[in-house]
Amino acid sequence: MATIRKAARQSVHRRIRKKVAGTARRPRLSVHFSGKHVYAQVIDDDAGRTLAAASTAEPSLVGKDKAAANKT
Repeated sequence: MATIRKAARQSVHRRIRKKVAGTARRPRLSVHFSGKHVYAQVIDDDAGRTLAAASTAEPSLVGKDKAAANKT
């Protein structure tokens, strides 16, 4: 049963990625939210490389004011 769910998820992922692609002029922003941290990447799909990456798990951001991030 899990393999069917995994195949369906991969199918949806392929369909979305076919429509969304980053270029050198306008790169794609990928954001992942885990239970504890936020990870972000700026991706150039033409060259197949990550231009920049950041996360709240990085030492430069650890210990910063977390309440400021939650303000709306």
